[in-house]
Amino acid sequence: MSLPSESGSKKGNEFDMQIKPHEMDEAEAEEEDESSIPKYVNLIAIHAMKRKGGLENLLKDDSKRVARLSLSEQRLEDAVRTLGTDIVRFTQRNLLRIYPRGSRILSSNYNPFTAWIQGAQMVAFNMQGYGKYLWVMQGVFRANGGCGYVKKPRLLLDVGPNDEVFDPNSIVQVKKTLKVKVYMGDGWHLHFRRTHFDLFSPPDFFTKLQIYGVPADRKKAKTEPREDQWVPVWNKEFEFPLTVPELAQLRIEVRECDMT
Repeated sequence: MSLPSESGSKKGNEFDMQIKPHEMDEAEAEEEDESSIPKYVNLIAIHAMKRKGGLENLLKDDSKRVARLSLSEQRLEDAVRTLGTDIVRFTQRNLLRIYPRGSRILSSNYNPFTAWIQGAQMVAFNMQGYGKYLWVMQGVFRANGGCGYVKKPRLLLDVGPNDEVFDPNSIVQVKKTLKVKVYMGDGWHLHFRRTHFDLFSPPDFFTKLQIYGVPADRKKAKTEPREDQWVPVWNKEFEFPLTVPELAQLRIEVRECDMT
């Protein structure tokens, strides 16, 4: 589905095309590199295409060749709002790379599912940026042993009898219901000092659950906190109806009430 790559800024693969006028430096550098070192051009199987115009023109599929396109996360969000399924159709035959916006100077990350559910194959990340979205990315690739490659679901490649493609924003029937029971937690004392959370009492743990995926499947839930318990017992069941289970991921996080 995607290849995670380290990206501390909007610069990544030196041969990828950037779109905004103020982001054209990288594209110009690419053009110069390809002309100054022609022997390396033959090593590039899929070249970046230079197209003028807005997003609609950039995402047009050319049946005569395969293209490679780079968009910032912000440009992707704009395309999702205005172009509907054109992104999915583009990624069925072409490569789409998404990279963090340049203003993420603290190496934060964006939600990778914004790109994955559109079929983007390369989702660049700030790998030094610790946080939930990095955990989400790592969790997805654990499905294939953490090798950096996960096969794209068939539904992102299928074309219907009327030339329709998958629409991540459509509302369809529930395919599967994920049932989760959060029973208890133990072992915290092996990793934290007794005074790590509170100088005067044990921690007040609770559990957060969140579904990532298409908009219709995104849900959040949590247990009640168990006060002053190193071994909390929640014994709480949750149900998550999933319309597109192929693109869904469950994230579970245990937190302490008094910690900011």
